[in-house]
Amino acid sequence: MSQICARCGTVNKDESQFCLYCGGPLPMRPTEPPRPAAPVPPRPTPPTPRPMPVARARTPDFVGLFGVAFLLLIVGVVFYLNQNLLTEIRRWWDQILAGRIAFRPPEGLIISAAWFWGLLGISSFGIAFLRWTFARSRIRTFGAFLDGIGMIAFAFFLYRYSLRTLSGSLVISLEAAVLAALLFIYIGSGLYWTSARRRALVAAAFRAPRP
Repeated sequence: MSQICARCGTVNKDESQFCLYCGGPLPMRPTEPPRPAAPVPPRPTPPTPRPMPVARARTPDFVGLFGVAFLLLIVGVVFYLNQNLLTEIRRWWDQILAGRIAFRPPEGLIISAAWFWGLLGISSFGIAFLRWTFARSRIRTFGAFLDGIGMIAFAFFLYRYSLRTLSGSLVISLEAAVLAALLFIYIGSGLYWTSARRRALVAAAFRAPRP
C-alpha cells in the first residue's frame, strides 16, 4: 500500500484507481515495460535419413551349372579315351592297400589324369568367360582364370611324369609352388580391388552434401 491520496492523504493499494476514503482519482503509476522474452533457440533440424541399400535379389548361379555340365562331359571324354580306366584304377588301389604307396600308377591312368586336368583347365577358361559375360564379376572371373592355369600346369607336369622326365615328388612340389603363386596373386588382386572400391566409397561419402 503505497498510493497516497492527494486530497485526503489516505494510503491506498497500488492497484487502486480511486481513493477508498474520499473517492478521488489516484495518479496511475507507470508500469514497468514487459521484459523481452528470452529467445528460443532454434530446434536442430534432424538429419535426413539416407536410404538403406536395397539388397539385390539372388539369382541362380547358371554359370556354376555350366561348370557341373563341363565336369560330367570331361569325365565322359576321359572314360571314352581310356576304356580300361576302371581296371587301372582298381589295380593301382590294390597296390596302395598293400602298402606300396610309392607304386607308380599305370601309364594309362597317368595319361588319363593328364587329359582330365587339362580339359578341366580349359573348361575353367570357359567358365571365366561366362562369368564375365553374364555376371560381370571381376574377382570370380579372375579366380576361374587362375584355376584354369593351375589345372593346365598340373596336366603338363603329369604328361612329363608319364614320359619319366619328372618324378612323382617333383610333380607334387612343382604343382604346390604353382598353386601358392596363384593364390598369392589372387589374394593380392582381391585386396587391391577391394581397397580401391572402399576408397572410392569413402571419398564419395565425404563429397556428398551434408544436411
